[in-house]
Amino acid sequence: MRSRLVIWGTNAREEKVLLAISLNPDDNNIDIWAIPEKDITEEYYNQLMNSWREGAEVAIPASAEHRVTELTVSESILPEDLKVERGDMIQRAQMEWHFVVLSSKLYKNYKNDLEDITEKVKRLEVFDVNVWDELKGMWDTVQKHIFDRNLFKDHADSLRSKANGLFDELKSLRKNLDNEFKTRSKEASQEIQQKVSSILERIASGSVLKPLFDELKDIQTNSKNVRFTKDDRDLILSKLNEAFAAIREKREGGGKNKEGGNSGSKDQRLNNRLDGLSQAIQRMEQSIERDLKDISFENKRIQDSNGQLEAQIRVAKIRMIEERIKSKQQKLDELLKTKTKLDKESEKAKQWEIKKAEKQEQQVRILEEQEKIKSKISEDIHSAKATMSDEDTGKLEKAAEEIKDSKMKKIIVPVTDGTESELTSEGTATQAPSVDEGQGGGSNEGSVEVGHTKPTEEE
Repeated sequence: MRSRLVIWGTNAREEKVLLAISLNPDDNNIDIWAIPEKDITEEYYNQLMNSWREGAEVAIPASAEHRVTELTVSESILPEDLKVERGDMIQRAQMEWHFVVLSSKLYKNYKNDLEDITEKVKRLEVFDVNVWDELKGMWDTVQKHIFDRNLFKDHADSLRSKANGLFDELKSLRKNLDNEFKTRSKEASQEIQQKVSSILERIASGSVLKPLFDELKDIQTNSKNVRFTKDDRDLILSKLNEAFAAIREKREGGGKNKEGGNSGSKDQRLNNRLDGLSQAIQRMEQSIERDLKDISFENKRIQDSNGQLEAQIRVAKIRMIEERIKSKQQKLDELLKTKTKLDKESEKAKQWEIKKAEKQEQQVRILEEQEKIKSKISEDIHSAKATMSDEDTGKLEKAAEEIKDSKMKKIIVPVTDGTESELTSEGTATQAPSVDEGQGGGSNEGSVEVGHTKPTEEE
């Protein structure tokens, strides 16, 4: 969380100025420099944005107007004659800096407490459990504030480093007690490992899994209430994980069969974008929900605060979280608008895919019908060839070629029962009237009539 801010604004004379704003948490006030636009170069602007904001020293021009204002919650950190383009940044900085000031005071209080305990530890010749408990109790309180993010990382690291040094000095005095603790840890660890090994043997022998699983859960729960060395606890966790994995493998029968889908549609990128957007919306909603829970948590803790300072820091933290929620809600609204737009595009793409599939299906049906017609013609031709001469066969093949060119023509071919059959363009056969024996000079068995073509002299 930065304690310096650089932002463009205007002064009382409506002149454009660059505001360099710096928080002094120890004095609870703010330095404001209004630098005229004419005195700012691109290089100097980059120095302020990249170096000065991060805490480096950068010379301020003599033409800059310098002011010092007190940091309060109710009044703006800017004088009335200074206006900025991004008022929300000023409001957010005000809430955050109020939290910074209170957090710094909290850090100083615990730093003084640690210095008092340091003096007590220096006077010890043998281990004193009361000093240990005092240090431990104070550090537990500090950890609670670290967990609640009431202390900044550098302050928390400083307190942790000092406390760890004191713990190390007390541990050196408690060496004999440590050896006893290690012995007890080793014995308890071996006892638990033996129990888990026995469960593993029963799993391998085919015993009922449910009681074994419950027994493992009990061992896991009870082990959390026992103090172990790091090595012993790692061994226990490793053994428990091995047993749970053995039960899981037995239940699943040696593995899982996962099937994955592979979409080859053209709108796959749109679907992927929608999926990513939905996940982003879900994460943002969850983040806002956590912030709301944090506010509820802080409101409850205010009732149990130890002193006015802790209550003030929690109020400041609530306001800081509220500002953070506003920013997240704006981003969430933008994501929702984008999702609505993409949903419409996705629906259009789906309708287009449906129409395309229907068209393709229709084309497939047409091709299938055409193939049926060709197949039927081919079958009837091969059937007729068995009873036809070579000359007639040639005429039949010629007729088939003409049908392929124009499906509106009709073909009459002899069938084996002495009658004639007419094939339509749809591939269906209808019985044709027999040829009059008195016309054409005798029997026409084996002849082929195509349309209204007259029989040749040879026929």
